[in-house]
Amino acid sequence: MRLWSRSRMESEMDAELRFHIEAYADDLVRGGLPRQEAIRRARLEFGGLDRAKEECRDARGVSVVESLIQDLRFGGRMLRKSPGFAGVAIVSLALGIGVNSAVFSLVDSFLLRPWPVSDPGRLVAIETSWPKEPNPDTSFPDYSDIAREAGAFSGVVAYGLRGGFVSGQGQGLEATVEVVSQNYFAALGVGALLGRVFSPKPEAEAGDARSVVVSYGLWQSYFGGDPSLPGKTTLLDGKQFAVIGIAPRDFCGLRRGSPPGIWVTTGGWATMVPGEERTYAERDDRWFSLAGRLRPGARIGEARAQLQTLARRIEVASPVTNRDVRFLAHPAADTDRGDLAPGIFLMAMVGLVLLISCANVANLLLAQTEGRQREMAMRRALGAAPWRLVRQLLTEGLILSSAGGILGLLLAWLLVSLAPALIPDLPAANLGLDGRVLAFTAAISLLAAVVFGLAPAARAARCELTGALKGEGPRLGGTTRRLPLRSLLVSGEIAFAVVLLAGSGLLLRSLLYSQRIDPGFDPKKNLLMLSVAPPMLYGYSEGQAAALYPAFAARLESVPGVLRASYARRPPLTEIEGGETKAVAIPGVRPPNGSDRFKIRYNIVGPKFFATLGARLERGREFNELDVPAAAPVVIVNDAMARKFWPDRDPVGRSIQIGQRDYRIVGVAQTGRYVDLHEAFQPYIFLPFTQVFSFECTLFVETAGQPQALVHAVLKETAAVDKRLPIVGAVTMRDYMRGVLSEQRTITSLLVGLSVLGMLLAAAGLYAAVAHLVIRRTHEIGVRVALGASRGDVLRLVLIQGLRLSAAGAAAGLAGAFAASRLISNFIYGIAPTDPLSYASSAVIAIGVALVAAYLPARRAMRVDPMVTLRCE
Repeated sequence: MRLWSRSRMESEMDAELRFHIEAYADDLVRGGLPRQEAIRRARLEFGGLDRAKEECRDARGVSVVESLIQDLRFGGRMLRKSPGFAGVAIVSLALGIGVNSAVFSLVDSFLLRPWPVSDPGRLVAIETSWPKEPNPDTSFPDYSDIAREAGAFSGVVAYGLRGGFVSGQGQGLEATVEVVSQNYFAALGVGALLGRVFSPKPEAEAGDARSVVVSYGLWQSYFGGDPSLPGKTTLLDGKQFAVIGIAPRDFCGLRRGSPPGIWVTTGGWATMVPGEERTYAERDDRWFSLAGRLRPGARIGEARAQLQTLARRIEVASPVTNRDVRFLAHPAADTDRGDLAPGIFLMAMVGLVLLISCANVANLLLAQTEGRQREMAMRRALGAAPWRLVRQLLTEGLILSSAGGILGLLLAWLLVSLAPALIPDLPAANLGLDGRVLAFTAAISLLAAVVFGLAPAARAARCELTGALKGEGPRLGGTTRRLPLRSLLVSGEIAFAVVLLAGSGLLLRSLLYSQRIDPGFDPKKNLLMLSVAPPMLYGYSEGQAAALYPAFAARLESVPGVLRASYARRPPLTEIEGGETKAVAIPGVRPPNGSDRFKIRYNIVGPKFFATLGARLERGREFNELDVPAAAPVVIVNDAMARKFWPDRDPVGRSIQIGQRDYRIVGVAQTGRYVDLHEAFQPYIFLPFTQVFSFECTLFVETAGQPQALVHAVLKETAAVDKRLPIVGAVTMRDYMRGVLSEQRTITSLLVGLSVLGMLLAAAGLYAAVAHLVIRRTHEIGVRVALGASRGDVLRLVLIQGLRLSAAGAAAGLAGAFAASRLISNFIYGIAPTDPLSYASSAVIAIGVALVAAYLPARRAMRVDPMVTLRCE
């Protein structure tokens, strides 16, 4: 080609261009178009050749910006010429980019988004290192010393979570209360959406002690978004508090995953809860988290040195409570992120979906580039550098990815808006498409353009000039170097889809296993659970409250449709305080570690508790009304405790010591799960409510029909017993158990949806590849049919090609899923991360879907007419 002169090349190029335009126009005229319209369309069709000629003539003297604008214009014209190709590519990219943006919004909201406070980069988390107990929280006296003496901080805040009961607006509500230092909002730089927040001035402490700040979520859900709420009063644990302000919508405290509903000052909480003021004076009562704001010019190293010095000084002054206690400081950006593993896992999975989309578009671009090989060859022949062709194709890819990113943002907005409906168990969060999500979308759109555009651009730069200008096209029926890359892309799509399918299969099997776990009671019973506000908060004495719970149960059993009712201190599978223990002495059994007591978890339950919940008693009896305080103390143990301490004897009738009293075992209950559904079996004891009183209480109501239908009647009867004491929650056992598995179900639902989307995209990619293969091998197929090949032979020829691609991808996907199994191991229960059934089923599903995708173009190949094919050849 270099032997040709430039003028001769341009002359032959002009002749070639005119020939193609006239030939194509003649075909259009024969099809019924007017001559002028046919010429216009023909010139538009072959505008790429004319553009190449003009570009090579006028390349010199054109600025980079002008050249880029030319590339964008030309790329837009080329995409308009192939609307089908552009539409498929943009939709594929939009799906991949959209789900990535939506999941990033979810992960960012829960795990990554910086605290919505003023200058969060200067915020430091302060923790306590205490060898006796792995607890990072700090006591209030230690906080006071740090806030007063650590000069590296311009302000230090304390905050601790407590449970509370809000009432005064109809039915009561159990809410998370955050007890905070007086300077909490001021030090964080957080104002109020409506009203005001606590004032840091000392003279305001007395007034703010009877005031609360309400979160935006509680304001909307319980108070109905009343704009006049600031200035009104509400009841918190039976005490009247003035609502002084509404917190901003995006401020959910400094704990991720545990947004408070109400903020109250330490002074207000001390006056509300009897004896609470004493805990503020005890250095070993550690339940506050601390955060400090570095003063301007201070560094975290200076703060750490001051905290170490202060810790040693407090240790000398209070050696009993603060021996070996140290204070640690970490940047807030590095702490309180929660468990990042779910977020990393989800982002990795949606990343695979984006890679599948990119592989799809890369395959489409490769096919289009092969159709434009004459254009690329002429550009090269006229002197265009390879990088110039690469830039043109990358520019076209950027146009596609930009369009896909815009459409993907719309999809992400739709998914985020529908997230609560699509995933009912999704925790509340400030989801939305903010600037961080927009920046993330722009970044992955640009990255996608590079990923899917490099291979076609590189191929265009290496085009063979001689064959292309002679009109020779590669035949996939013979040997070619272009097949392996496209095959690799298709197999890669299948591999990524198999990784997604294997992961979703593992999570699905794990969820099914969790749903089959026997919790020690019947989770499918028609049961209604009602939380009762602690009576002591509303002025009840212990004797009055002790008589109240049996009265509730008796009154509820009189409701038509109610079979029985009981009560307990806490419901099953309760993580908060569900792990509390009693010190128990077992006669004849010596505890380990030199102690004289075993620490055994417990619950306090009323009569008929086991029958109401459907829990089985292995031996003995339930508690009854005869187990009064004046009678001998009794206890029920679970089967795990019986097997551990009395393996060859019947424990019923034997005694154990709890505190200073002897308790006689009257029954052995079925071993269940008490704190976590996936916990190992462990000893457990049940104490009778009639002998061991607790102000905490949950009512259990077994109904003959659907419990939702009796909620109104049940609440009416409880109000008839006592109107002052609010019932703060009414939930069915089925809904309660769904909440227990909410996190596991949410992750499983997301991954199943991603795996279905990934498999559909991979199937579309395989369909496009096989369809292109059939078109390119039309001549070969016609020859085979002319020589006697049957339709079955043609079908088998095409399906084998699809099977090879899908089988290779499935094998690579299984290897990738096995390598990534550690990433998912923390989310699966009851099965191994390398469960063979999940892996095999994912491979079978992927190959099956791939064969269906390959069958559609195979049917087209079966209808090839050999006479038409050979005549055209």
